[in-house]
Amino acid sequence: MTHSAPEVKQRPKSNPLLGLLPFIGVALFLAHIIYSLITDTTSEWPEELVQFGVYYLIGWAGIGGGISHLFFGNKISASIGWERSPFETEIGLANLGFGIAGVLALNYGPEFWWAVIIANSVFRVGAGVGHIRSMARDRNFAVNNTSILAVDFLVPAFLIFGYFAWT
Repeated sequence: MTHSAPEVKQRPKSNPLLGLLPFIGVALFLAHIIYSLITDTTSEWPEELVQFGVYYLIGWAGIGGGISHLFFGNKISASIGWERSPFETEIGLANLGFGIAGVLALNYGPEFWWAVIIANSVFRVGAGVGHIRSMARDRNFAVNNTSILAVDFLVPAFLIFGYFAWT
């Protein structure tokens, strides 16, 4: 009787570049700010900063995060240092939902922005706590488990501060 060796499960190769999709909102927001500073002379820039913060930092970041988790889930999980699980689909859909709401916010007033900011902030801070827990408990310092912390905490802080200070 021959015994075969157990099959070794190949883990998908990590691709940190896929983890950049959630940062697309940050890049677009910064580009918008630079463009506005060069070309715009409006005195309403603080309120527009919040409006376009919701549009890019929640809207386009959510769409980027949704695409990355829904279509590249195996590689995203690997880049976070986690095993593939059904959370990829759930997180992808949540990100996509926030993204759509953030993009739609461009056409609505500050009350709509506030609702989107609060819902997304709860989601992001909760996700950030999960990433910190993974670092502390599992010593998981994978690039996309750590780099996302800036977005998870700084974007909600900026948008909440901006909303109260500038709208």
